[in-house]
Amino acid sequence: MGTEPFWAVTVKGSTATLERPDKAPVRFTVSRHADRRAIRYLGGGFSMTVSEGPCSDGMSNAIWSDRVAVAFGEGTLNGCGGARDDQGAGAP
Repeated sequence: MGTEPFWAVTVKGSTATLERPDKAPVRFTVSRHADRRAIRYLGGGFSMTVSEGPCSDGMSNAIWSDRVAVAFGEGTLNGCGGARDDQGAGAP
């Protein structure tokens, strides 16, 4: 998920769904490729790379376990994913 602009990608099986508040969801057929450094989901006109974090979403004190980069026909989106730690910086 990412902020400014807000977006989220969900992968279920071989389908990645990109959701943004101002647009209809877009689905891509993908295959998963993993190595020691990253997990990649690749498909026609779509790629998503998930690498070990930590990652701050920029809007909350939460720290996410992974960094995420999504590239598709309209550009590139960068954000966070994986497990969320709500005890991030600034938490009591």
